[in-house]
Amino acid sequence: MRVILFAAMLGFGAIAISTQAQPIDSTRIESGFFQSIRANQVDSYITFGQGFGNLEPLIFEGLISPYFLLRTSRNARWGATVSPAIMLRMEAEKSFPVRAPSYMPNISFYQQISKTSNQVKYVFLTLMHHSNGQEGNFMNDDGTYNTQTGDFSTNMVEFGAIFNKAVLPFTNTREYFRTSVEYHINVARSPELEGIYSFLRWHNNVRIFRFPLPKSTLKWLGDRPQTPEIQTSIKTTWMFGEVNNTSFFDLAERLNFSLTISYRPLVLNDVSFFVNFYSGKDYYNMQFARRINVLRFGLQAYALK
Repeated sequence: MRVILFAAMLGFGAIAISTQAQPIDSTRIESGFFQSIRANQVDSYITFGQGFGNLEPLIFEGLISPYFLLRTSRNARWGATVSPAIMLRMEAEKSFPVRAPSYMPNISFYQQISKTSNQVKYVFLTLMHHSNGQEGNFMNDDGTYNTQTGDFSTNMVEFGAIFNKAVLPFTNTREYFRTSVEYHINVARSPELEGIYSFLRWHNNVRIFRFPLPKSTLKWLGDRPQTPEIQTSIKTTWMFGEVNNTSFFDLAERLNFSLTISYRPLVLNDVSFFVNFYSGKDYYNMQFARRINVLRFGLQAYALK
């Protein structure tokens, strides 16, 4: 089973890279709308161990998140993406077990609402399922959460907006801002999550891409496509609702923060090295109740081409 899981991971990883890559000619005529959609996809990654913090010893954490872009034409004002996202944690124990992966298939719909010479705005709607494929009891006999075989399942709807606008005084950067509200609907949801898991969340994300050449030089060379050299992503999530009877302003229970900086060496085209700091509730299915603070390193696949 472990061999099958690892082979599947490698296979999906190859799909993630090949799906995101595209011929140069198609990149040259990619509209700003679809460039923005690509730029705001979740990047597949794999970490080197568990990093520094309070995570248990790991061989790696990996997110396999290939996406498939659906559109009627290159100039369409709407589109959709489908992704069979899976997250794995291989533990540094005997036999290197992968216990209860997170299965997070999702579909998103996008509608462009405006476009100017330097700004694209659009709204999106995402439908996502999150479960761990287990069917054991949610709680152990001692009253603790069954983090190994406990049945975790929830379904969510996310609605938000994304726009790009130049905010930095540089000509070789591209900036995107994303804000959204996520609601977990009471359909096929683990009933034990009531009162201990936030069903309403507000997400904000700023992404900054730095390209090797400034726009003026790029235009002089004929608007040839560029792959970003450095990517910075800042994410915050505020969790509303009843969560373990905590107050509304309890940052430890309600605020998640993530900062990721990735660098693509010149010798690589689709992969970058990244460093990430995360402080917040664990996002790995049945581990949701604990707060983690971790600094880790790894490899990341670029969604933007």
